[in-house]
Amino acid sequence: MSADVLAETLHLATELRRLLPMLQQGMDEIPEQFGSTLHRFQEACESSQLFQPAGAMAGSLVALLENTGGRIGDPDILRQVDSISRSLLDELEMNHDDSLREFRVPLVTPIVPTEPRANQRIALFIDSMPQQLLLEESLAQSGFTPVAIASPEDLLHIDDDEVPAAIVADLNLCCLSPQCGDIFTTLRQRLDPPPHLFCLADSTDIPARLEAVRLGATRFISKPVDIGRLISVLKGVTAQTRTQPFRVALIDDHELTRSLYEEALTEAGLETLAIGNPLQAPQLIGEFKPDVVISDIYMPGCNGLELLALLRQDDDLADTAIILLSSENDTERRLEALDLGADDFLNKPVDLDILEATVVARAKRARMLKRSRSEYRRLRERLGELERQQSGTHARGGPENGFQLEELFPEDISVEDFLPRALSRKHAQN
Repeated sequence: MSADVLAETLHLATELRRLLPMLQQGMDEIPEQFGSTLHRFQEACESSQLFQPAGAMAGSLVALLENTGGRIGDPDILRQVDSISRSLLDELEMNHDDSLREFRVPLVTPIVPTEPRANQRIALFIDSMPQQLLLEESLAQSGFTPVAIASPEDLLHIDDDEVPAAIVADLNLCCLSPQCGDIFTTLRQRLDPPPHLFCLADSTDIPARLEAVRLGATRFISKPVDIGRLISVLKGVTAQTRTQPFRVALIDDHELTRSLYEEALTEAGLETLAIGNPLQAPQLIGEFKPDVVISDIYMPGCNGLELLALLRQDDDLADTAIILLSSENDTERRLEALDLGADDFLNKPVDLDILEATVVARAKRARMLKRSRSEYRRLRERLGELERQQSGTHARGGPENGFQLEELFPEDISVEDFLPRALSRKHAQN
């Protein structure tokens, strides 16, 4: 269903919800507006699977009203009209919110989700032959099957058994093809699962990156391409590299609430550790190494803000997201929690869908930060090895062109970055 047809259907549904109660109250003659609205609604519903039951009911009501010649004074006819109109009204009320949810136009182009695939084909749409040959060789060595394409239109005509798992495309070539965005949208709608899109670009300016977002790119990659990282991401999004599920530590002294949230998070595929005693939480969290910590605020022995302050003193948990839960909607308490290092603050009772979405989003960020920190640590270790090797060369009278780690990382970490500041009172005053 197109956006225009959807808008028309929803408008007609709203109009019918206004007119049907008038019909149920009884009237000798059907207003012309009612009949025309029913006809238009029935036609609009033909192109929507979601509205087809409502369309069928509208068709029955149209046929019944036409057989009465537009007059419904007969009691039997009135009962039939009332029964059908009530059913139609119930159907419209039930599907109205679902229809909006199903057909809502997204504000950002959807990104293809990560999921396991046996498919190893990678389509290459590259404007540089040396770059293409290098990518083909590297991808082949990593177990992928690279396939060069002359234009995105080629992807619309390939057989199902030749659909690529991902497309690596030069962004400038995509911009030269006016239909490129529509083609990628068609592929996402037609293929299951659809291919990932990786956009390569010489420029890292905002317009280039925004264009990649609008095309639905899984990743924007600046040139020169780090092929090792590209291959790692390709293996990750196709789940050829097995990843561990996100880990969540849940601290709440209320057993029923703790069990409810634990069950919801576990069903969502998250590895969950439920803790009832906040005093045991630091040790258990250190052993469990979660991506996200969820804690209630009001608990005996150690409240959530105290636990938050304690955990934020642990450098090993610097990248771990912490979410606080509270049944009170206190702006100042929320500001205090955020200033102590909380990543989010949710009011209880928490909608389970919101809880799951928040935890997964925070866990993704935590994994990314941990990976970056791990890469940074390996870089420092490697640079340290090189420094020691060059120091040995200097001791033996070699060339004095070495470097010091302090030259590469001159900034110290300020402890004040981790300390809470005095809260502003302007929000409370206003």
